[in-house]
Amino acid sequence: MSKWAGAIMKEYPNFNIVGEEWSYNPMIVNYWQQGKHNFDGYQSNLPTVMDFPMQKAIGDGIREKETWDTGLTKIYQGLANDFAYFNPNNIMIFIDNHDMDRVFTQMDHNVAYTQMAIGLSFVLPRIPQMYYGTEVLFENTAQKGEHGLIRSDFWGGWKGDKKNAFTQENLSKDEKAMQNFVKTVLNYRKNSKAIQQGKTVHFAPQNGVYVLFRTYEDETVVCILNKNEKPYTLDLQRFEEMRLNNKTLCNIITNEEVTWNKQLTFDKAGIYIFTTK
Repeated sequence: MSKWAGAIMKEYPNFNIVGEEWSYNPMIVNYWQQGKHNFDGYQSNLPTVMDFPMQKAIGDGIREKETWDTGLTKIYQGLANDFAYFNPNNIMIFIDNHDMDRVFTQMDHNVAYTQMAIGLSFVLPRIPQMYYGTEVLFENTAQKGEHGLIRSDFWGGWKGDKKNAFTQENLSKDEKAMQNFVKTVLNYRKNSKAIQQGKTVHFAPQNGVYVLFRTYEDETVVCILNKNEKPYTLDLQRFEEMRLNNKTLCNIITNEEVTWNKQLTFDKAGIYIFTTK
């Protein structure tokens, strides 16, 4: 594989190849990324590997109850392991695929939790991959682990389809909302230098809230995961080092503006993504 990948990359230096090492141990995954100085001298010539460790951390972290070592802290600790990778920015993050339960099933049909997982994967310092149908809440709850159901046809264009995910015909309110959310965040991402190549700063979760910043020059993107079902007020003084005091930020999902000053109140659980641009 190393010789084959090396030959491809030599001929097409701007090409990319993704390799799968299904391990939740970042030290094992990192072994297979090109550039890692392995003890045995092995070089895979694979520019990109799949981020199974973070995929699991996101699923567990959002789904689990919050304790000192469960819940959102798993996401925080997972991202803190980036030092183990040769090039963490060139790793492919995903939240589900053709070999595992759909994320909506993983999250027990909790729309807010599913949106958190999807949205976070789009703003992390990674290359995001989305499995078709995830954006309209495909699920396989009736038969967990059943690959045939996991790989169901996309809605629309097939004889007998009752729904059409291309036109949103007959999609439920939640399905439409999720698809619109995905479009909104990805359209912002494709023009955001902060998300594409910015510095990452994050803070250990407290009280069911995880806050991550991506910064590049004058652009700062703030991603907040809030698992509190009841209204919660976040103390912003903890993040003073980010120098956002009194600045106006825009919620990229709702287009609402907020002033970053002392505190922010969230009415319900969900993901909130703000930008200074």
